[in-house]
Amino acid sequence: MSEPAPHGFRVSARGHHFGDLLSIDFRSDALTGVSGRNLDRDPIVADLVVSGRLDFRREGRRYPVLPGQICIRDTRFTWRFSCAPATRVRVVSIPRHALTARIGSPKRLDRAHIEDAGSPEVGLFVHFLEALEKSRDDLDRSAWARSIALDSCATLLAGILATPQETRSGTGANGHREATLRAAMHAIETHLDRPDLSPELIARALGVSLRTLHRSFSGSSDSVMSFARRLRLQGAHDDLVRAGGTAGVSEIAARWNFSDASHFIRNFREFYGTTPAAYVLARGHRDRHRRHG
Repeated sequence: MSEPAPHGFRVSARGHHFGDLLSIDFRSDALTGVSGRNLDRDPIVADLVVSGRLDFRREGRRYPVLPGQICIRDTRFTWRFSCAPATRVRVVSIPRHALTARIGSPKRLDRAHIEDAGSPEVGLFVHFLEALEKSRDDLDRSAWARSIALDSCATLLAGILATPQETRSGTGANGHREATLRAAMHAIETHLDRPDLSPELIARALGVSLRTLHRSFSGSSDSVMSFARRLRLQGAHDDLVRAGGTAGVSEIAARWNFSDASHFIRNFREFYGTTPAAYVLARGHRDRHRRHG
């Protein structure tokens, strides 16, 4: 399907059914909508973002999916979604029972699960999608081959959904800690816009205990919240520089979820050695001096 719409908007979805397994190459300009009908028979969907960006929302939580990331979600729940211009997504849909039989607890599907393509499990899944397309004619001719493809897909998705401990059982404690730290840092970055960002929220997002989360940061120079604060300060700093003399400190503090302007100013001074206003003024003087040098 390819649909041009007024003002140059385009959306296309080219897919193929391999029995109960559906594979779609989806491309779209900026788009918003709702996915899922709240029915028990609705499938499990994996969205692999090739370009652009996808955002899913459910029950007040946002799940951004960037290029090179995969999002696995249960469409029994209703998801609001939006995609950026020039978004391309490889979408795979399988029956719920094919996956829930392999993951132990269906509670793992209570939230969207996002993983980077750099992980071995996602890498295997990408290769599986490529093999699926190359074997299309063979799969069309053989019900047995289609059954194998569905089983393989469900097994790969179950591997992606597995906890870090299950997935990396042979890497030792340090490997677990480093993997959890990387995942936690990524989760903090994607939740920076949430006023309720906390260690508890990040632990829930990762599916680990609060103790495991804090232990993962023990070998770094940051704690969970000091890392979040540093990222927020960097974002606020960049906004200040862009706005220059027109920068509104209170507005920027609110945008980056500091409790108030004085709290933001105090944190900024501790990190950059001066207040936001003085920093912008000094930077303006330096820029003018360089221009007239």
